[in-house]
Amino acid sequence: MKILVADDLPENRALLDKLLTRMRHQVVLAANGGEAVALFATTDPDLVLMDIMMPAMDGLQAIKAIRAIGRDKWTPIFVVSALSETEDIVAGLEAGADDYLPKPFNQAILQAKLNSVQRFLDMQQVIAADTAQLKIYRDRNETEQLFLQNIFARLIRQNDLKDDYLQFWLKPAHRFSGDLISARRISQQQIYFMLADSTGHGLAAAIPTVIVNQAFQAMTRKGLAIAIIVREINRLLYTQMPPDRFVALAIGMIDSARKSIEIWNGGLPAAMALNAAGEVMHAFQSRHTFAGVLPDAEFDDRCELWQWQAACELFVYSDGLTDAQNAEHARFGPHGVIAALSANPAGRRIDAVKAALERHLATGDAHDDISCMAIRCL
Repeated sequence: MKILVADDLPENRALLDKLLTRMRHQVVLAANGGEAVALFATTDPDLVLMDIMMPAMDGLQAIKAIRAIGRDKWTPIFVVSALSETEDIVAGLEAGADDYLPKPFNQAILQAKLNSVQRFLDMQQVIAADTAQLKIYRDRNETEQLFLQNIFARLIRQNDLKDDYLQFWLKPAHRFSGDLISARRISQQQIYFMLADSTGHGLAAAIPTVIVNQAFQAMTRKGLAIAIIVREINRLLYTQMPPDRFVALAIGMIDSARKSIEIWNGGLPAAMALNAAGEVMHAFQSRHTFAGVLPDAEFDDRCELWQWQAACELFVYSDGLTDAQNAEHARFGPHGVIAALSANPAGRRIDAVKAALERHLATGDAHDDISCMAIRCL
């Protein structure tokens, strides 16, 4: 170790220099507190042995000055004092010292104290190495996360979400969202839509949504039936994902020419068709299990078809919205959703739900992904 010795008496410095050198330590000598502080800053010792009574700057002032120097590692400081000088020892420990070395110097005690310091330094080196390795891992993970975020962003940009008749809100609980909103307009009268809620949170939950989104985009371009699309999504999830990874899903088409809404709902809250007054004209209940749970032979692709008589707005959402809890653990609940929807006209309901939920949460955060979409049916 490199040991800084601060003592105004030459005989004490010489004795410690001899003892410590014989123990194969490197010794740096200071005749007062000011020299000790200056040498500490330039030599970076592993241990400081500090006498208290010294001219120019005493040991207490020197200890405080050394502790004020910012360093990445902790350097132990021992007060060098006779056992009879109890007040000096206590004052030194209160000033920032870690231990004391009694005078006259006992070689066995000195060796034991130095062995204890060496164990501390070895542990500190291990912690520093682990911290450096953790930083490397964290930096690498951050780079990979940003790369994956860019991929997900490009995939989502394939959607026709900038539609005059559609509004949506998606609030991830983590960097990656397990919720997904997609839409594709194939004509002035027809628009496909989908809201997916994958199990779990973060990246693990987001990966299944990539499969869902790719299938939705490819098959809606071809104008395929909802039953065919949802069956293929189920098949892909069932064959490509682990058994514990499945997706709550509402997928459908709005056809303004026929004044119809066709939906397959598996595991999501009931989608609602609302009239101008915000009243529920029709609820599309979940009639199926989650996508990705059943093999193709057991999968039910039957959809619900409903026709509106007057203009309405379809509202679809994930259970992260109703399950959101405030600081008092009160859920936003279906009543919170209905209250926000019924008090606002079509085209403004997504903003109303968002504002109502933010008031409910106040300064808290949601612990699940939140998503909702509204499409006007004219």
